[in-house]
Amino acid sequence: MSLPFYHYLHLIGLILVFIGIGGMLSSEGAKKAMMWHGIGLLISIVSGFGMLAKLGIMGTMPVWAWIKIGLWLVLGFLPVLAKRRVIATPLVVLIAAIVGAALAYLGYFKPTF
Repeated sequence: MSLPFYHYLHLIGLILVFIGIGGMLSSEGAKKAMMWHGIGLLISIVSGFGMLAKLGIMGTMPVWAWIKIGLWLVLGFLPVLAKRRVIATPLVVLIAAIVGAALAYLGYFKPTF
């Protein structure tokens, strides 16, 4: 598959992750929202590693890629923390927005550390 195809899948996964978070926070069909969240995470991780392989940097992953993996884990746990009321809903939205912006920055600019 081509690099643009992996990129497109990655963006679809990101959209599904945020749809899942928003749906879970609205409490309308939270179970289905969590399903979309999980599907989005799966699509994003598979397409992300596909892009790394296409770029030829899978063997020696740069620091920005490791940071993105950590931030994806944060996005994965946010709904759980919100559902258990560990973090207030407005804070979950703020954290999700900041993490999403950081993921976009790292993916687009691929900074060297």
